[in-house]
Amino acid sequence: MRISELSRRVGVSSDTLRVWERRYRLLNPRRTTSNIRLYSAVDEARVRLMTRSLGEGVPAAQAAELARAARLTLRPGTTGQVLEHDGAAAARRMSAALDAFDESGAEQALQQLLSEYAPLAVIRDVVVPYLHEVGERWAAAHMTVAQEHFASNFLHSRLLALARGWDCGLGPHALLACSPDELHTLGLICFGVALHSHGWKITYLGAATPVEMVSDVASRLRPDLITVSVSVTGRLEPVLAQLADLAAQWPLAIGGPATDARAAARCRALHLAGDPVTAAASIAAAGAWPAGLRPPVGLRPPVGSRAGRDGGERAAESRSVTSAVTTRGTSD
Repeated sequence: MRISELSRRVGVSSDTLRVWERRYRLLNPRRTTSNIRLYSAVDEARVRLMTRSLGEGVPAAQAAELARAARLTLRPGTTGQVLEHDGAAAARRMSAALDAFDESGAEQALQQLLSEYAPLAVIRDVVVPYLHEVGERWAAAHMTVAQEHFASNFLHSRLLALARGWDCGLGPHALLACSPDELHTLGLICFGVALHSHGWKITYLGAATPVEMVSDVASRLRPDLITVSVSVTGRLEPVLAQLADLAAQWPLAIGGPATDARAAARCRALHLAGDPVTAAASIAAAGAWPAGLRPPVGLRPPVGSRAGRDGGERAAESRSVTSAVTTRGTSD
C-alpha cells in the first residue's frame, strides 16, 4: 500500500509516518522499479504498536524501539514466487542488518517478505541464495566468524519457527539427519519445511548424527525415507559403508555440496542436488525410484506406470529427482 493508504488505516498523518521512518527506522517499505514506496501489513502492525505505546505515555524513541523489536504474528503471504526486485532489495537489507548484528533490522526485512509471499517462495528465492552468498563470502574471507555465526543463528531460529508442527501429518514419514561431524543444518531444515508442506511428517535429528543413531531411530519409527546431509568435503567417505548398510534396510537419499551421484550410487542412495524447495516437490511427486531402491511405503507409483502395473515393484529404469538439502558455508 502507498503511504496515503497506510495513513488512512492507522490514523497517523503521512508526514508523521515519514518522520518515524526516517528518525526511528520504524517502517521498512519496499520500492517499485519506478521508486514508489509500498508499505506492508508488517509496517501497519508496527505503526499500531507505536501509537498504542505513545498513548500509554511511552517516549517516542522507546515506543519505536518496542515496536521494532516486537515479534509479530501475521497471516503469511500466498504469492508463489518472489519478484526479483523485491527479493534482491530484501536480501540486501537483511544482509546489511546481519553484518551489523542488527537482529531487529533483519527481522523486519524477513517479516515483510513473509507477509507478502508464501514461506516456501521466500526460502527458495531469498533465503537459499543468501546462504550461498554467505558461503562464498566466508570462503573469500569477506565475513568474520562472528558475522557468520550471527547470521546462521538468526536464520536457524526463524527456519525452525516455520518448521513448528512438522512432526504432524497423515502422509509419508521422513527422517532427516546430518552426517557425523557435519554441523551445517540450514539447508536440511529448508528441505524439511518444504517436504512437510506436501503433507509429509518430519522427524529431524539435527547436526552431527552418528549413522548408528539414525539406524536405531529408523528401527523405531520405520520411516518412508531417510535423508542424510553432508556439506563439508571429506565427511562422506568415512561413512559410505555404514550408509550402504542403512540403504539396505530403508530408502535413503543423500545430499549437500560434499555429495555427488557417484557417491550416492556407491551406497545405493538417491542423490539430491538443486534447491531444497524444488527437491521436496520432486520427492513428493516421485512415482518411481532408481533401481536398487525400494519405493517408500508412502510414495505410490502413478496409475498406469510400469511400477503401478507391477503392484508397486521397482521401476526398471531410474528417474531423476533433483534437490538440495544443504547449502554451503553456513553453520549453526
